[in-house]
Amino acid sequence: MRSAIGIDIGGTNIKVTHVRESGDIITNITEPTPDGHGGSSEKIKDMLVKALKNILNDNDNVIGIGFGVAGIIDRKNGIVVESPNIPSINGFRIKETFEKEFSLPVIVENDANTYAYAEKWVGTGKNIDNFIVLTLGTGLGGGIIYKGELFEGAAEIGHMVVEPEGRFCPCGSFGCLESYASGRAVVDRTISSLEKGGKSILKDYSDGNFYKITPEHVYKSAIEGDSLGREVFREVGKYLGIGIANLVNIFSPEAIIIGGGLIGAWDLFIEELKKEFLKRALEPLSSNVQILQATLKKESGSAGAAGLIFKSIKQSGS
Repeated sequence: MRSAIGIDIGGTNIKVTHVRESGDIITNITEPTPDGHGGSSEKIKDMLVKALKNILNDNDNVIGIGFGVAGIIDRKNGIVVESPNIPSINGFRIKETFEKEFSLPVIVENDANTYAYAEKWVGTGKNIDNFIVLTLGTGLGGGIIYKGELFEGAAEIGHMVVEPEGRFCPCGSFGCLESYASGRAVVDRTISSLEKGGKSILKDYSDGNFYKITPEHVYKSAIEGDSLGREVFREVGKYLGIGIANLVNIFSPEAIIIGGGLIGAWDLFIEELKKEFLKRALEPLSSNVQILQATLKKESGSAGAAGLIFKSIKQSGS
């Protein structure tokens, strides 16, 4: 059976997934993005060349390589135009670089779009024609499935403004949804409260250095009943609810599917999310909208990138 390789380049981790045409995952590799948050295009290239060679040396049925990258993409030329959370790869000519290296077709897409495609292909959205995916990772991404097909727009939902005079966002604006509902937002909000003297068991996790705190630490503290940890995730839910209400009022989808690294904290934010959503969305539009968890967890973006290779090959008649 034919197979493809999908790669998800994120601000924290890079995932490489080898997938059969049936959607079954053969291999899934996760590595930290070189140099932590951001990395460099050359180091990322070297890491990926090594990982791809390991897979390709043992498989002669790979028909292409798909990339999902956080940010705005030039699809035709396979170039990263702008990635707010990985600025070092701005201008990275992914398609040209990897087609030259491996003599295989390469597709480059926004990572949230590849996530959305995966959920339509083999996930929660398989039997839903119109839905929006939100990915809660280092930042917040969005992908749209309309009439059963991936909408090939930017869909930078994370940069929807929800507080006009709000927090600064790495994109250069203020008050973006991503600055209130993402892994980075969870950490920034926690550090801000601790620096102002807020009481929390998180002080014990950080050994006095608040900048060691991770989203996982905040989640753990919330599970243990820490008031700050719980408040941080309630705020995530509140702003997600505002953002989702805006999306439903504009697009009227059948479902909102939420995935990404923060999905493990679902029980900590979903009640506040639904409360805020129902308060702000127009009732005739919101009454039939399902808010669902993504089926695929860690490998959605990379699996979806591989799936787009199969779709492209099929459309070309190969």
